[in-house]
Amino acid sequence: MNFSNEIRGLLGIKHDQTELKDVLYAFKARDIKSLDPLRVSFALETHLLEYLGDTLIRYDNENNCFIPHIAHHFDVDTSGKVWTFYLRKGVFFHNHDYVTSTDVAYTINRFKNTPPSYSWLVRNIQKVECPHPYKVEIHLDEPNPFLLRYLSAPIFCILPSNVEFEELEWSGTGPFLVKERTNIKLVLQANDFYFKERPLIDEIQFYHVSNEAVKMLYLSSEEDMSQIKPTRHKITNSGVQLLSFNLNRKNIIQQKTFREAIFHLFDVQKMAKDLEIDLVEASSLDIERSKSRSKSSNDIQTLIQLSGYGGEILNLYCFDHERARREGEWLKKEANKYGVHMNVYPTSYPDVLKEGIEEEIDMLIMGLSLSFDKHLAFSYAFMNKSFMFNRLFSKKIEELVHRKIRLFELESDIVKRTQIMDEVELYLQSELAMFFLYHPIITRNLDSNIRDVESHSFGHIDYTKVWIPN
Repeated sequence: MNFSNEIRGLLGIKHDQTELKDVLYAFKARDIKSLDPLRVSFALETHLLEYLGDTLIRYDNENNCFIPHIAHHFDVDTSGKVWTFYLRKGVFFHNHDYVTSTDVAYTINRFKNTPPSYSWLVRNIQKVECPHPYKVEIHLDEPNPFLLRYLSAPIFCILPSNVEFEELEWSGTGPFLVKERTNIKLVLQANDFYFKERPLIDEIQFYHVSNEAVKMLYLSSEEDMSQIKPTRHKITNSGVQLLSFNLNRKNIIQQKTFREAIFHLFDVQKMAKDLEIDLVEASSLDIERSKSRSKSSNDIQTLIQLSGYGGEILNLYCFDHERARREGEWLKKEANKYGVHMNVYPTSYPDVLKEGIEEEIDMLIMGLSLSFDKHLAFSYAFMNKSFMFNRLFSKKIEELVHRKIRLFELESDIVKRTQIMDEVELYLQSELAMFFLYHPIITRNLDSNIRDVESHSFGHIDYTKVWIPN
């Protein structure tokens, strides 16, 4: 296979045969943003946190339950308001300090005392007490069965309390530690002192390359690319793509008939064929609850006329990467067939997080990469203000969604909680505040020498399981 010189030129480090290191080379189409748990908002960075840090407990996807991790046991009192976690002894941070209850309290209070996107996760926590170095008590203002889901989220990885958090001096407890970080490269090294099973791979080197290079090869065990015959690994449950309307803009977007016209105009199956995209049509955040929705091209022109659209140019925003740009241009072209005019604005990841950018948006195409814990993913999706579509809802819709999410989190019955999920999604789509487009099917081209490749959360590979035969 003719691999890009771009990839070969980056790989200046070969396997160190004297140390018998097994090294993986991973390629990504953008640079890594913040790895601060308070500011992580993208799938790749959230995925990396799972290797650098550990949480008190973990979600068991297969059995839909929570299992001990840094905490070896946990319980709740009869009031349901005091949760006690008993910590393992001998768990080390990467800086070789022991993990104690003080570090857990520091991590939680760091969320409480900082006003970023995730402060809502700890709004129910009154205080954290440390009666013993290996015992921590979390006091709630009311019982909350959702607490365990919060604490299992990758962003709740425990950080050391005796050092100020520093992006380039990352210290957690995870199976990998940061060995090197530059603008184009991140090197993770296996943690020999990890309290659980050590990774089988010794080192992972992530490189920022072009999108074309990533298409050719995502993961390699060799520096010499010329002999590699990749295998294709598909990930089907990685997230969802959606289109959202800015209901705070005083223009044609306020007309529901116009939004309905856009809904019928956005024929996902036609786009998939035109752009040669592999996907599953969506009607929900959850691929298992999604189904195709009927659309009628015959109604589009009538709906546009009923809306009173006068030919104004609308601002369609999307993320600044190839697939999103192609989708934006496709929608622009389809809309133009019906006399609807759009400008497409591909926007960088940092710009999406800036306050005020939503004032210029009429429509937004964006994707969400989701955790395997579908109930946590649902709460995450609609409460996290770093997800731009949440900032486009009208006040009325935002208040209803937040009220429903609060009921959802306090509901201990799984069936009733699922009913609330359905209610929120159906409400948003009936109001045409937004609609789901599709679930992407991600294909990773992997070196066939790499063994035990398993899908992980957020559309990535589980690097703790893979290994390379000698």
